Amino acid sequence: MSMVAKVASLLEKVLGAQTEVLAQKHGVIQRKRKFTGQGLLRMLVVTLLKKPDAKYADWVLTAAQRGVVVTATAVEKRFTQPLVDFLREALSVTLGQLLAAEAVSNELLDRFTGLFIGDSSSIRLPDEMRIEFPGCGGTEGSCAADLKIQVRWDLKTGVLPQVLIEIGKASDAKSPIAHQVPQAGALEIFDLGYFSVQRFRRLHDAKAFFVSRLQHGTAVFDQHGQAVSLRTFLPANAVDGVVDVPVQLGQNERLKCRLIAVRVPKEMAHRRRQKARDKARKRGGELSAEYSELLAWSLFVTNASGELLTWKEVVVLYRARWQIELLFKLWKSHNKLAYHRPGATVFETMAVLWSKLIGVMLQHWLLLTAVWPDGRRSLFKAARALRDWIIPLTLILDQRQQLESTLTQLQAHLKCVAKIQSRRKNPSHFQLINDPSLLNWNA
Repeated sequence: MSMVAKVASLLEKVLGAQTEVLAQKHGVIQRKRKFTGQGLLRMLVVTLLKKPDAKYADWVLTAAQRGVVVTATAVEKRFTQPLVDFLREALSVTLGQLLAAEAVSNELLDRFTGLFIGDSSSIRLPDEMRIEFPGCGGTEGSCAADLKIQVRWDLKTGVLPQVLIEIGKASDAKSPIAHQVPQAGALEIFDLGYFSVQRFRRLHDAKAFFVSRLQHGTAVFDQHGQAVSLRTFLPANAVDGVVDVPVQLGQNERLKCRLIAVRVPKEMAHRRRQKARDKARKRGGELSAEYSELLAWSLFVTNASGELLTWKEVVVLYRARWQIELLFKLWKSHNKLAYHRPGATVFETMAVLWSKLIGVMLQHWLLLTAVWPDGRRSLFKAARALRDWIIPLTLILDQRQQLESTLTQLQAHLKCVAKIQSRRKNPSHFQLINDPSLLNWNA
């Protein structure tokens, strides 16, 4: 089945007639007058994809475009607890669907069966939601209610095998995305919030690979099992500002891996120390001399051998983790996932959030269809161009042949408008992945 056909099937499944069952289950539709469950879901999701900061008039306009005449008051009255429950279950159905594009292929990525990156992002909720979604609390900028989105993403095929909704105070390290063991030959790259030598052991035993920053305070031993002080070990083993040596990690685990340390420019080290001092002061402490010296280095650990990955390739692959930050930025900036209309009720706020989450998943599938195989893709550019196609697409959701034809046209359009240019200075992600030798660490 072609990608276009797969996406058409998914759109029909998520926004199709089966949503009527969910609507009836939650009592959203008592009498079929203006809205059906399917029509209500489409109105909400489509409007928010088109205009993320929608007001009642925008939903009225979308309904009218779909041939349903309603008033703003009628829309406002729809925001109830049953609607919130309906949309949350519709989101669960959406998250259960997976779509993988044709795998991106180049010499570096082809060494792995998958390239999985993972991270989380939080969304502040009204305080009334603190029982269901308790926030972290106790730190500057915290709030009573938070929702956390955990995402695990394969950068080879674009598939999102795990998108989880968790409470704000949930630990990243204990999230299911951190305990998923990939197939043999896959590479996982997560940030320090998920750092765990025990997790690395599970990956290694499954014949999978990891690349991670080194968590400060982790016990490090040389290849002979002798404890080392990185403060003296790194300068003693550096060659042209780079350390690449076998070590053992963890006081109890003693996991054999590589330690790669790259000395950073003085200006970068200074910025890191200033930031670390400010953070320590806020917590009532001081920056230790040892940690201050280690901030002059970027420290990585991996179980990939030197024959599999050079130190530059390790650094380039770790930088690929930034792509998930860009995904969250797309969702929060373009789709305004964290935006709540001033004066909105809790019911409206949560209904809109669940609708937006459904929408960003549909958006992701459409972008995969159009631009994923091209490493020069810009998801931001593609998402902006996609907005003009949202209404036409949803008007033909029930006309399969016409839907596939329009998706094919969309595919061709986005391929033309969603590319990024090569750069001589500060090469982009796709340039580095294609040619890691372009990495200039001291730039």
